[in-house]
Amino acid sequence: MSNRSESKRPGDRAPHGASGWPDSSYTEVWSRNLDSPVICVSATPNASLVAAASTDRTVALFSDTGEPRWRRSLDNEAWAVAISADGARIAVGTAAKHPASGTVFVLDRAGQELWRHALEAPVWSVSLSDDGERLVVGSWDGCAYLFQEANGRFGEVARVKLGDAGVYGVSISGDGQRILAAAYDRSVTLFDGDMSVVDSQGCPTGTYHAALSRDAAWGVVGLRDGRAMMHRLGHPRAVTRTEVVSQRPICGAAVSSKGTAALGCFDGRAYITNREGRLLWSLYTDGEVWSTSLSSDASLVVVGSGDGTLRVVKNHANDAAVDELLALEGRVERAGGGGESLSCAATAVAAFRKYGLVDYAVRRLKDWAPLLGDKASADLALQVLREDTAAYPTHRRSHFLLASIYQEQQDWRRAALHYIWAGQDDQLRLQSLTRAGEAFSKAGLEAAAKSSFRRAREQQITEEARRTLYSLARAHEDIGQPAEARKYYEVLFTFNPGYRDVFARLERLDDAPPAPGPRGVPSKADWYDGLLLGLLGPDVPRMVDVDPSLQPILHARSKELAVTAKERRRILNIITEHALENVDPSRRAGLEYDVAAYMRYDRSVPEDEAKKSLELVHVLDNVGRYGPFKRSLDIGAATGRYPTILAGMGIEAFGLDVEPEAVEYARRKRGNARNPDYRVGDARSLPFDNAHFDLITCMMGTAAHFPAAELETVLAEVHRCLRPGGVFIMSTWDIECPHLSFLSIYSHAQMEEMRRNSPTRREIADLVRKQGLAVEEVRPIGLMPEALTYELDLQRLGPNQIGQLVDVELAFRAVFPESHGQMVMVVSRKPLGDAERDPRRQP
Repeated sequence: MSNRSESKRPGDRAPHGASGWPDSSYTEVWSRNLDSPVICVSATPNASLVAAASTDRTVALFSDTGEPRWRRSLDNEAWAVAISADGARIAVGTAAKHPASGTVFVLDRAGQELWRHALEAPVWSVSLSDDGERLVVGSWDGCAYLFQEANGRFGEVARVKLGDAGVYGVSISGDGQRILAAAYDRSVTLFDGDMSVVDSQGCPTGTYHAALSRDAAWGVVGLRDGRAMMHRLGHPRAVTRTEVVSQRPICGAAVSSKGTAALGCFDGRAYITNREGRLLWSLYTDGEVWSTSLSSDASLVVVGSGDGTLRVVKNHANDAAVDELLALEGRVERAGGGGESLSCAATAVAAFRKYGLVDYAVRRLKDWAPLLGDKASADLALQVLREDTAAYPTHRRSHFLLASIYQEQQDWRRAALHYIWAGQDDQLRLQSLTRAGEAFSKAGLEAAAKSSFRRAREQQITEEARRTLYSLARAHEDIGQPAEARKYYEVLFTFNPGYRDVFARLERLDDAPPAPGPRGVPSKADWYDGLLLGLLGPDVPRMVDVDPSLQPILHARSKELAVTAKERRRILNIITEHALENVDPSRRAGLEYDVAAYMRYDRSVPEDEAKKSLELVHVLDNVGRYGPFKRSLDIGAATGRYPTILAGMGIEAFGLDVEPEAVEYARRKRGNARNPDYRVGDARSLPFDNAHFDLITCMMGTAAHFPAAELETVLAEVHRCLRPGGVFIMSTWDIECPHLSFLSIYSHAQMEEMRRNSPTRREIADLVRKQGLAVEEVRPIGLMPEALTYELDLQRLGPNQIGQLVDVELAFRAVFPESHGQMVMVVSRKPLGDAERDPRRQP
């Protein structure tokens, strides 16, 4: 355990500037690094004692200043810990993965063992009543257990089987008369003190930690979909959900007696929400936040994370503050609009600011825009953010929000100014500099725009990228592929040598003997599942490490990933099926073109080739999924890349381009063959009969050459020319991507024209639906910043590198499915029996 400890007394006030409001919504009281991922934390009602369990088989107890009271080694990894209200009892749950077993320990205040009990599966959660006499346990065997102390020994009172995918969360009220249990992918159940069911809610969205307030007034359960389920016992709306706060699952959960919740997330943040489920503030860490705990009044928050750090922070938005804020918010809404609502809103905003909740103030003002009016809401938000950035120039997030409002108001110079300020924060740098470039361009400052876009392309990799790379490295290391693991670790090390335990892992790989066997993968292991499950997090058990009886539990968790092992296998098989990596460098352009040759048409710069390769793999995947097809049309065929590929697959292929020179070039490359058939024509008036094709494609940003109004005409023509049941695949630039760089062949002016033409991802899907096409799938492509593509040396597209490029891309999408890539691919279908429409023949 590290000696580092940064301490502030729990009663310390947050630092205030001349403005009179705090610099932050929380103040760190103390932190300590335990040198191993912290999986679970628990605290007494006022956090005078804090217990922490970690993966190095230890449990430790700390005072209210962060001083260690004791540390004890156990038989296996410590996954669960709980402490009684007086600190006299500490319960700990451990996990052995092969063979499957777990042990529940009860220790006294000095860390001495009082009792232990063995189970046949890992213990994930434990909870104690205030007096320490009742103990509830959740296990990977799908059971919740209740134990009662008598004469210094605990005896089993009840056991309930809740599911087959593990009980990840259990919690008992202070008086021991209410128990909340969460069974993964099955249910959330409230029991009485005898383990009789009081209420049960079906919950197919995977559940994690569960927590009851000590008075059992509130319960909270972390969910796989990035939000939490809230239980208000005895209330008419007993079960609600918080807003979605993350793309990743919520694992840690704690709740106060007034419904303030502390949520720990696999994205590395702890989130604080109020009893209405709204996000108040968040705290960033370098590791997955597995567990959280709260003092009874929510004034102190305990956070344990995968980077080995245990933190206690003072929450300025505690229960008393939230009571005040919700009362003020209610006055705004009851005023019903007009001047009175505006006056109430100004009072509420002043209170938000008093507790350091500037972000929250801006979000609530946006919510109140229908009451206050758009202009009044924006003006008040501008005032708050101007004052905050003036008082605290390093509040980069406030600069970003201020710039966003200026951008909406088309005050381009002020928007650019504040985006540049916001860009000094590593986590905001990429998005801020890209938006600054857009704003500078709108303001007519082209040199500044070019500089901002260039600096954005040189950005540091995002936090999402760091987490994905680290998980990939750990997954490759765990399945016996040290060379692949080393590559990812080395890239992380160059960007941030202090990131987690990267340096130690590189040293460990240096000292490790070569892995036995081909690729070092055990013959019976499911390599795909093993790698994908590793993306759940570096501290998640690996398939190859666990007893067969536990593997179904890990398989259940694979639902947290947006890319399944089956989908990954299918997409990577595209590369082998079409020999995309088997290229004869002596082959001359124009002769015997196959898929692999067209992957590299015109020998673009490496970053362009990476985009083309990713797009092609996903096109071929969708052609295989939604086909077979007999006749296809490619809009904007240019040099004939896709018509040639589709013709080679036995499809009667047509290519259309508005440029005669491009069509002539494609015809020369085709030679004497009759398929593909290239035509000169305009996509806004396709020279083909109704229902002529069962596949139409429009690729590599061709759609961005049309203003939005003209794109609607193009889509109407697509609908007209598709047969019922036919498929339309469109790939275009995603202007919401923070690292969007288009193709290098375009000038800066052309890029800006495409940026102006391009609708958002949601708007694209809406335009497609508006023309009568049913959207089947919206798939992001190019999720990696180009800096990362270069660092991993994936841009050269040599042997095995297309597969690696796709693999890293799939890893990003698996973990962060809502992220924006450089391109977005929309797959849609014309409904069967849809009436034909020819806009040219309508009166």
